[in-house]
Amino acid sequence: MGRFEGKTVVVTGAGHGIGRASALRFASEGASVAIVDVRADEGQLVADEVTRAGFVGRAYQADVSDPDHVSEVVAQIVADFGGVDVLHSHAGRLRAGTVGETDLEEWNRTLAVNVTTMFLMVRAVVPLMQSRGGGAIVTTGSISGLFGEPALAVYTASKAAVVNLTRSLAIDYARTGIRVNCVCPGWVDTGFNNPQFEHDGMSEEEITELIDRTVPMGRQGLPEEMAAAAAFLASDDASYITGQTLVVDGGLLCHV
Repeated sequence: MGRFEGKTVVVTGAGHGIGRASALRFASEGASVAIVDVRADEGQLVADEVTRAGFVGRAYQADVSDPDHVSEVVAQIVADFGGVDVLHSHAGRLRAGTVGETDLEEWNRTLAVNVTTMFLMVRAVVPLMQSRGGGAIVTTGSISGLFGEPALAVYTASKAAVVNLTRSLAIDYARTGIRVNCVCPGWVDTGFNNPQFEHDGMSEEEITELIDRTVPMGRQGLPEEMAAAAAFLASDDASYITGQTLVVDGGLLCHV
C-alpha cells in the first residue's frame, strides 16, 4: 500500500515474533527498516528476509536498555538512513512468578527491558522526529498491563507502566506532531508466553483448552495481526489517534 514510502522505521526487539513481523510489514509498505535486536544473528536473519523480499532493511545489534548502546545505534541509523520517522518500541521479556518468587535481579532486568528501553529509545528519537516536523511512536504493551494476573508480578507491573508511559508521551509531544500509541496483544503464538506455561506446568492440551475457554475467537493471535495493528497506528490512517491502547486479543478482555 506504500503508506511508509520514503520513511525510516526503527523496530526494536525485531529479531523474532511480533518484532520480526512488524519489520516485514513496515518494509512491505515501503519503509526503510532498522531492525534492532540484542541478538545479532537473529536480527540479521530478519534483515536478510526483508532484502530477499525486495525491500530495504538493515540489522543493528544493541541492548536498548543500555543508554550507550542506544546512543550508538540511533547515531548509526541516522548515518545510514538520514533520520527516523517511526519507532516501534517492541523489545520485551516475560518472566513468570509471584513477588515472592522473583528476585531483585529479575525484577530490575524485566523493568529495564520492558520499560527503560522505551524511555531511552523515545528520548533518542524524539528530537529527530521533531526536526522532520513529526512522527509516530508505537509501543508494545500487553493485556497483562490492563488487569491483574496471577504469578506475573513483574511482567504485569512493567506492562502497566508501558501503557501509562505511552499516555504521558502522547500528551507531552502532541503539539510537536508526534503521535504515541500502544498495541496491547493478548495470547500470541510466538513462544513468548512459554515461561508462563512452564511456571504453571501446563501441557500442550491444557494450553489449547485455556485458549479455547478464555478467547472468544478460540485461538491465539498471529504475529502478523499484531504487526498490522502497529502499522495502522503508525500510519496516517491513524492521524487523529494518540495516547490510545489498541487491544488485539481475539475478544479475551470482553469477559475478564
